[in-house]
Order: sequence, then structure tokens, then C-alpha cells
Amino acid sequence: MLPILIALLICFIAWWALQPNRRLKEAGDKIPGPPAAPIVGNIFNFKVSGPTFVTNLLESQEKYGSVYKIWLGPTLHIFISEPEDIQMLLTSNTLITKSIAYKNLRSWLGTGLLISTGDLWFKRRKAITPTFHFKILEDFVAVFNRCADILVNCLEEQVDKGPFNITDYLSNCALDTVTESAMGTRINAQTDPKNEYVQSILDMSHVTTKKINNPIYQMEPAYTLTGTKKEERSLLKILDSLPDQVIQKKKETAQNGITKKVTEEVEGVKKRTAFLELLLNMLKDNHPAFQSEQDVKDEVTTFMFEGHDTTTASLSFTMWFLGRHPEIQEKVYEEVSSIIGEEELRQEDINKMKYLDRVVKESLRIFPSVPAIGRTVTHDTVLPSNGMLIPAGSNLVAQIIVTHRRADLFPDPMKFDPDRFLPENAKGRHPYSYVPFSAGPRNCIGQKFAMLDMKAIISKIIYNYKIVAEEKLDTNSALIIRSDNSPMVTITRRER
Repeated sequence: MLPILIALLICFIAWWALQPNRRLKEAGDKIPGPPAAPIVGNIFNFKVSGPTFVTNLLESQEKYGSVYKIWLGPTLHIFISEPEDIQMLLTSNTLITKSIAYKNLRSWLGTGLLISTGDLWFKRRKAITPTFHFKILEDFVAVFNRCADILVNCLEEQVDKGPFNITDYLSNCALDTVTESAMGTRINAQTDPKNEYVQSILDMSHVTTKKINNPIYQMEPAYTLTGTKKEERSLLKILDSLPDQVIQKKKETAQNGITKKVTEEVEGVKKRTAFLELLLNMLKDNHPAFQSEQDVKDEVTTFMFEGHDTTTASLSFTMWFLGRHPEIQEKVYEEVSSIIGEEELRQEDINKMKYLDRVVKESLRIFPSVPAIGRTVTHDTVLPSNGMLIPAGSNLVAQIIVTHRRADLFPDPMKFDPDRFLPENAKGRHPYSYVPFSAGPRNCIGQKFAMLDMKAIISKIIYNYKIVAEEKLDTNSALIIRSDNSPMVTITRRER
């Protein structure tokens, strides 16, 4: 009898602990949404990640309207897609705390910009913004050139060989560019894709996705018993080793009294000032945003995470669209072939690629790398579109991908049409109907870096190869929407 009573007591305590706040419950009852089960809410009838996530968002928007709610256990999530509501959320200087989903990145990214909040975030953001000045970006363009040229050489092995998954090649190229830009060191992911550090980056992304897709991997004892905790710690040990080594080398250089000029020759190329070096200088100068080497490492790791995964995703989808639309691909070729010459691409050359710019923007409209942006509501908030009260303690989710695909904002939304972004065609469109890099105080600090990087890579590929993509496109989503097993493409060499 006693074991039964204990079991009942445990069940009651669990039920009581998982009951939503009464005020949240009352507010949630006034918002449409799918029926929720006791305790677990909508965990089983609304996937917040995985292959069906985007479909869930689009179907829920159609069924419940531009504002609807779901319960994940006792946590209330309210989804919005009206541009004016998204503008309110993204431009707020107080609603800056990321939603609960981002906690899965904390062990990896620490206090980096992506997940930090409050005074720490404000200090870091203010300190880091100047490191993406166009003059510094100009130095990074040389890295983009070198890595894109290596990619072109690597793709040579696939010429006339039939369909292959181009995402793997794009991922390694993106990893090379962001690692060299972030830390000033080369890991040669494209020419040595099996090295330990490269594999650890990819494996850590998969572990993080697994935790987001299935919350059971986040909780004890499953976190330990399934081996997820051990795997994560092992990967983090490897991932920490590279920035540790780079920092140690710079400390030894300083102790030996050796001053390395930015323009000195290293491995036959000019040495650029990496992101890590800029942050270490702030640490040396006792900048309030950087008080320890760990602070520096967290920001460098965040830069690499965002710069690798999002760039890979965008490159993959853009290459698929170009491979499915040969007439658009030829327009890109005509543009880039009039700009690319014998010399390295310069920042001003990449900026001249206006049509390619529109191509990338249209790809990001249909497949924004980050399909939804979540914030914790720290104070009662009213939606400007309908006056609805969003209570403190809930999570507000801007459905970027849903807004980007609304027919009232973008007619025939699934048609790939780069000319939507001609100034005359964009006239009158709400500025927050298109926000692939977020917006407001927490917008993507590296968006100019990303656009330059992607345009350099795409231009070099299209300049050298014709791409034909198969129709099938697999998508998967956690915090980032990606294509893991596609696109499958065939390439042939361009004759010039």
C-alpha cells in the first residue's frame, strides 16, 4: 500500500509542478491554438523542430490566424506573423531575452552575444559592433577569395560524375572561411574534412539539434544515461582546444616581445587581423565587456557557430534554386563574368553584384536560415495589430518564414523571383515583412560579413560551373533550417 501512496504522491507533485501559472493560463485561454493535453500541453501534436516544423507553422497560421498559442508543458508560446507585431518585438530595447530553446546552446556558446542578455549583452554588443566595420570586412574578403578558390578546385572531382550532395562541400568551405576570419588560423576543412576539429564542429551541431528535437535528451537521468552528456563534454573539450592554442600562442608572442605586423607574410599570404585578436586587444585594455579569456572564447565560438551553420544553410538553398532555374543562373553568370578577372575579388567588386544580391535575398525569403525568433516576455506587452495582451512569463515567437511566405505581402510566394527586391517592386512593402537577419537591437551583427562571404563563394562556383539540381529537397529545422541530405546536383565545367 505504501509504494502506491508514494507513487500517487509523486504523480501529484509532478502534476502540481507542471501546472502553468494561473495568469498565463487565463491569458492563454483567450488566444486560439491547437487543443493541449494536461501537463504536457502540445508536445505531442505540435513539433517545434524537425522536418515538420515549417509545415506546422504554415498550417497553424492558416487554421488559427496570425496570432496563436501552444503549450510546451507549463510554458506558453505565442506565435506572431503580422509585420507590425514583429516590428514591435524586434525593435524593443526591453524584450531582448532569448526564449527557452536557446538554453540548449549555453554549454557550447557560454555568454556569447547570441544567448546573453541584460547589461552583459549591451556591453558586448557595443564593444563588438566596430569589429564588423567595412574596413575590417575588406581584410576578410581575401579569406573568402582563397576559400572559394579551394572549393572550386574540390568540386572539380565531381564534374560530369552525376548527382552528388553539394551541402558537404559548402559546409566545409563555410567552416574554413569563418575559422580563419574568427581565429586567424586555418583548419583546412575542405582539403582535410576528416580532421578531429572539423568533425567535432559537425558532431556538436548534430548533438545540439538532437537535444532541441527531443527534450528528453535535455533532462536527467536521460541526459546522462543516453550518453548525450558524455558525448557533449568530449566534443566541447576538442572544440575548446583550438581557441586555447591560438590564445596561448599570442600570449607567448607577447611575452617574447615579438610584435607581428598585420601585413607580415604567414604561409605565403598576408596575415589579417582576426576577430579573436580584436577581442584579445579589448581584454588587454581592460574593456568592461571582456574580463577573462573565457569571455573572448565565448564570443569567438558564437561567431563561428552562427557564421558556419547559417551560411551553409543559405548557400545550400541558393545553389538549389539556381540549379532549378537555369535562366536565373545564366543571369548570375553574365553578371559575375563581367566582374571577375585575373585579380582577387575585392569588396567593391562583390558589391557590384546587384543581381546576385537579389538572388541571395530571394533565397533567404523562402528559406530564411533562422525560420523563427523567440523571446521571453519579461513584462506585459500588447500586440499593435489587434491589441491582444501578451503576459509576462510567456514566450513570443516571430514566425519569420511564415511572414516571408504570405501571399498578401509577396504574391505567388513560392515562386523564386529575385526581382521582388528591385527598389520599384519593394516600394510600399512593410519594412518588417522581410527580416532574414532579424532586425532592431538584436539584429545579426555579422550580416554584411555573411552576404560578402556567400556572394564570393556563389560567384566563383557559377563562374566555373553550370549547376543542375534535382527536384527533391529535404529540410530539417532546429534553431536553423537546413538541408542535410540535399540538394543533389550535377555540375559541368563552363567553357570560356
